[in-house]
Amino acid sequence: MRGPVRYRSTSLEDVSQIEEMEEACFLEEAFGRRQIRYLLQSPNAIALTAEAGCRSVWAHPPQAGSPAASNGKVLGYIIGLGRRGSSAVRIYTFCVRKDYRLKGIGTSLLQRFERECQRRGVSNLVLEVGEGNSSALRFYKRNGFVEFFRTPGYYSDRTTAVRMRKAITRQ
Repeated sequence: MRGPVRYRSTSLEDVSQIEEMEEACFLEEAFGRRQIRYLLQSPNAIALTAEAGCRSVWAHPPQAGSPAASNGKVLGYIIGLGRRGSSAVRIYTFCVRKDYRLKGIGTSLLQRFERECQRRGVSNLVLEVGEGNSSALRFYKRNGFVEFFRTPGYYSDRTTAVRMRKAITRQ
């Protein structure tokens, strides 16, 4: 990969690039612009972005959806939501551009996401992934997620969803 990667809070300025990546990553299940904006504007959102061409890296990101200086190409993002009073955050969407996969960006995004969740008192992460998405299933298992349920016909193409979770230690 060329140049440094900056990890930061996702901003509303990123919506166009995220929408483009959603369509490339998820095809029929992609979130549209309106859904992405809704997720980012939620007070319970945790959303991080990997961006090309920047040198600085934050220790603690600002609140999701807040203005953030963006001067690079979005290489990846992760967006999750918690519920008030819950110790869990659901990862709604997570994608790295195909030409930047297997370079550690996804792992770094997930680790930074986990640290931010811990900082906010979250103790569990949950997500769904299509049972046919073997690379995503391997990635999540390698990063400590375990399967706890299957939902047949969950996706629009009637594919089964594999529900996964990970307990994270509070800081």
